[in-house]
Amino acid sequence: MTGPEMNASAVKKTGLLVAGAAVLAVGGCSTALDTAESADPAESARIAEIVNANRIYPKWEDFPKRGTDGPTVDQVLTEVAGLRADAAALQGQVAAMPVIDDVAGLETDVRARVEAVPISPDTQRTREQLDTFARDLRERARAPAPIPRR
Repeated sequence: MTGPEMNASAVKKTGLLVAGAAVLAVGGCSTALDTAESADPAESARIAEIVNANRIYPKWEDFPKRGTDGPTVDQVLTEVAGLRADAAALQGQVAAMPVIDDVAGLETDVRARVEAVPISPDTQRTREQLDTFARDLRERARAPAPIPRR
């Protein structure tokens, strides 16, 4: 035999590596499961008791066969008729609203009315003026120097 025939192929090497990783992964899972289940027998029994107590719920027999507190068909029809009447009244109000053809004129009118309202001087202050005002108030609110004792 020559040198290349004696060497193991890459497939055999890779297969062994994958098989080893699988064995380690499965072994680790079983070890983790074994330690979790055998942690405390009293806790395991309590957990099993809670699970078993809640396995029977819900049963279909516990649910009501038919709802009794829902509205009747006549009540639903009356409500739908009222909603349709309200929708018709709303459509009438929308149709009665004036159509705005002159948007620029409306903008000018609204701007003139807004500018006619006087603005408070406090609103016109800049951020720097407000910061200065707040700093002055903090300085005035500082406690006076203590009186020396004799």
